[in-house]
Amino acid sequence: MNEPFLLSNLIDLQDIDNEITKLITKKSEGKTVLELKNLEQKYKEVTKAIEISKLAMEDYFSDKKDFDKKLLENENKLSSIEIKLQDTKLNASELQNYNLQKSNVQLVIEDIFKSIDLLNSNNKEGLIEIENFQNQLSSLKPKLVEISKTLQTEWKDIDSKMSQQEQEKSNLISSFPDEIKLLYDELKSQGVEIIAAYKNDTQCGCCGVSLTSSEMDNIQESKFQQCPYCQGILV
Repeated sequence: MNEPFLLSNLIDLQDIDNEITKLITKKSEGKTVLELKNLEQKYKEVTKAIEISKLAMEDYFSDKKDFDKKLLENENKLSSIEIKLQDTKLNASELQNYNLQKSNVQLVIEDIFKSIDLLNSNNKEGLIEIENFQNQLSSLKPKLVEISKTLQTEWKDIDSKMSQQEQEKSNLISSFPDEIKLLYDELKSQGVEIIAAYKNDTQCGCCGVSLTSSEMDNIQESKFQQCPYCQGILV
């Protein structure tokens, strides 16, 4: 059990696990991930602000919808009249009648436009506020797309590196005795921060505690050469 090769491989295994942990953390908490989360949060906040602003202007949008409907109806009427006026077979009376209808509809359309202008003027501040929010969304969208693409590329690279590390770990562990595998897993599950490390004179390389000569002798004679204070394995 005290063969340097075996214990040194425990340190190598720990290093691989640490690298895998770093990659997992980077994938969930990396700079690009946090940047994307911040942009997504901002996007949600602005979207919510638009909803609140529109709700506060509910009467405006209801009136605007009615005006738009009337405008469309009268524009369709005007188009229909203009088509009829192109008929060369119209007599003078019919021509006069359609021209009169056209003038009346044009006046109605003008009145509708004036009403819309007045409605917009009376709600200018609210409309400007909504427009500003919508401009913010427009500027956020390309940034979200760009960061998302960057993140996908980063994740692909991380997954590739993790795959390599996992393969190295698998190859390394395959040479370990079962009792060493079990010990390593137990120490990890117990939250031991440094599972294996080289001795540092009279200090534990895992926890840094100064050890007496008697404690060092006991560690060397023990089955797994573990520090009595942190349970780390000393190589």
